[in-house]
Amino acid sequence: MTNLTDATFERAIEVLKSNSSKWGIKASASYYNQVWARDSFISFLGSNMLEDVLLLGTCRKTIDTLAKTRSPLGQIADFYNPDEERAEFGFSGATDSSSWYIIGLLNLFHYTESRSLLGEPLDAALDAYRWLRYQDANNTWLIDSPPGADWMDAAIRRTGKTLYNNILFLMATRAVNHLCDLSGKKVGRPLRLDEEALSRRLSEVFLPSKENWREIEKYWPYLASRVREDPTEPQVGYYAHFVSFSKIDRHFDTLSNLLCVLAEVASVKLRGSLIQTIKSRGLATPYPVRVLDPPYQEGDDAFDVEFNKKIPPQHRSNPYDYHNGAVWPFVGGFYVVSLQRSGDDAATSELLNLARANSVFRPNESTGFNEWLNGKSGEPLGQIGQSWSAGTYIAAYLSSNGKDPFRFVNP
Repeated sequence: MTNLTDATFERAIEVLKSNSSKWGIKASASYYNQVWARDSFISFLGSNMLEDVLLLGTCRKTIDTLAKTRSPLGQIADFYNPDEERAEFGFSGATDSSSWYIIGLLNLFHYTESRSLLGEPLDAALDAYRWLRYQDANNTWLIDSPPGADWMDAAIRRTGKTLYNNILFLMATRAVNHLCDLSGKKVGRPLRLDEEALSRRLSEVFLPSKENWREIEKYWPYLASRVREDPTEPQVGYYAHFVSFSKIDRHFDTLSNLLCVLAEVASVKLRGSLIQTIKSRGLATPYPVRVLDPPYQEGDDAFDVEFNKKIPPQHRSNPYDYHNGAVWPFVGGFYVVSLQRSGDDAATSELLNLARANSVFRPNESTGFNEWLNGKSGEPLGQIGQSWSAGTYIAAYLSSNGKDPFRFVNP
């Protein structure tokens, strides 16, 4: 460890405590003054590893607050706004919130073993899982989502079967099955899925090839015929970004591929290929890690140019900005943990580089933990004091001491 990595770890704890409230973990006390589902439950990955009484209590409040946001059909809201005392579901909804709620519930139970979490919070998780199952529009077991229904909710128009929402759905399936086994409650058929079969389908669909089209044909004939007849099928060593009605998008989605590593969906050989893709493309430069490669350009059909022009500058996804190839330090935490899990010698240097990313201060502030930085210059352009940036830094730091932030969700 270095003075910087240690000091950043202590500052990360301070950020999480300063973002704690009676409603749960706020995304950022400096700007996002709401309890966002994805931000909160991602921050759980490091926060709960500390086994700090105050933070564990805040995490429980987060669970209770977001459980109350669920819709009549079971969907967990995008966020709870305490200033207006209401839940918000966004323009396109929030497909990932329901998965993250289930994953976060198991994470908190793993560290507290509080049986009360298997009461009303688990009922909310079962409702959320039921809602997720009904997002399967073509009976493939994989879920669908509209544009803007996850953390990439601006000009990047990924839609249909997205890798991100489906790797989360697999993790949520594991989590809800385990929670039900612990509680005696059940996810009845046909809602309950076989985890291994779901994992195989995810790999087949997002790694489509002429070698596996016959397997795909058993549950998705249309995709199988497209794969079989494609004369220009690229051989790539990573999962596709999304599969929609009109295309298989093969941009490299860093977070989703790292989740496939950490959830142990990817084979050992493929895990090495995913890490090597990040290294060979320089995605940890200037800091860990750029979230999309290559960036979309005007003219790409998955990029909404007109929408991009209308939104505030800090949310515009020009190349190397925001979702379009910028550095997001919270994803950098997943990268460092993946390196540690793989026994990669770069883990130590990348932890230090992540500490640097979280220590880029704006004038007259010393909080850091910025939301995002330009993917070329490293200029901080998002908001400071982000809970998920702090939480995944803690996870990365503690993983360097031999702890596994994802042990709770792997079979």
